[in-house]
Amino acid sequence: MKANPRLIPLLCAAVLLVVLALAASGCGSQPAATPTPTKTPVPEATTPPTPTPTPPPTNTPVPTPTPVGTDTPTPVPTPTPTATADPNVINPALDPGVSPFTGERLDPTVLQRRPLAIKISNDEIAHQRQAGLNKADIVVESRVEYNYTRFTSLFQSQDAPRVGTIRSARLIDRDLPVIFDAVLGFSGAVKDVRDQLYNSDLKDQIIEQALNGPSYFRDTTWGPPNNLFVDTSVLRRTAASRGWNTPPKPTLKTVFSQAAPAGGKPAAAVNIPYPVLPVRWQYDAGSGRWLRWAGGSPHIDQATGEQVNAVNVVVIGANHVVTLIVEHGTDRLGEGQNCRNCSVEEQIWGEGPLKIFRDGQVFEGKWVRDERNAPFRFVDANGNDLPLKPGNSWWQVVPLDMKVTSN
Repeated sequence: MKANPRLIPLLCAAVLLVVLALAASGCGSQPAATPTPTKTPVPEATTPPTPTPTPPPTNTPVPTPTPVGTDTPTPVPTPTPTATADPNVINPALDPGVSPFTGERLDPTVLQRRPLAIKISNDEIAHQRQAGLNKADIVVESRVEYNYTRFTSLFQSQDAPRVGTIRSARLIDRDLPVIFDAVLGFSGAVKDVRDQLYNSDLKDQIIEQALNGPSYFRDTTWGPPNNLFVDTSVLRRTAASRGWNTPPKPTLKTVFSQAAPAGGKPAAAVNIPYPVLPVRWQYDAGSGRWLRWAGGSPHIDQATGEQVNAVNVVVIGANHVVTLIVEHGTDRLGEGQNCRNCSVEEQIWGEGPLKIFRDGQVFEGKWVRDERNAPFRFVDANGNDLPLKPGNSWWQVVPLDMKVTSN
């Protein structure tokens, strides 16, 4: 068929319209190109590997401590002595079979029992009745009111059926039971002293006769107050009934040696000028012990008839403060340091001068007790431990201005 010439322009216009429509819809030309995204590299694979469980992240590894037994508690190990340690030194901290109070090897069952710290009178009447002193591991003599002294006697190694005469506690007894980790036995105390004892960490290691009468006994052949005594085995049973008969953890760091260390000076006697019943210790070379005199007469343990004696005499110089606590009566007799009936506080903390008498010699140094629960140590001028001789000791606590002499 031949096309109609008149329709040709109309057909061209229609074709043009179709072309323009296709361009507008994108079918006739491509949009401007965009950069191809760069792929993030994936190690060893273009697709993520299947995840595997991993431990949680940690910081710098901390070494795991060596486990201890789980059935019973294991004591913390003590340091092993170095090769340069003196082989003659006996250190109870490194040898659990040795008494920390005497340096002697004892039956393990004895070492496990709680020490007893018992208060003993020392006035002129009591001096004629004192018993059990030679059975004590340590006796501490200290000043009280009216210029007298009184004893705190420590019993662990041996028992004694008659210890006394027992009297009331004093301020020093806030500290001595802590040093020895001991149960404190005494007759009573004035209110201010009792309050300080019972309101301290000692409240669960006190057996006061005023509250525990059956644990003590009186010798009725004499009148009170100097007729009160105790059997240490009975007092120990009282402690055990309360769960107190536990192995001691004394804050006392004492070492011992059979041979005397170097640096001593000869000393055949020691004079301690307490105002009432002054003390003299005389060395007996035959027994290797010091014999005690008090008030110019031999000091006799009335339980055995033997003269009181010790292997070591330890003189501890400490600051003494007269307090406002009235020990007798209701009124203070004098003021300040001149109060005659006021309680005396021996400040056995910090440090102070020390003299150790053993083997007919004297060794000088200092005692150190940094705080209430710190070990109580005897050291020389260089800070090295001064060893005691194995056996019993008397500690003589004296004012700093008291002149203790030896000859």
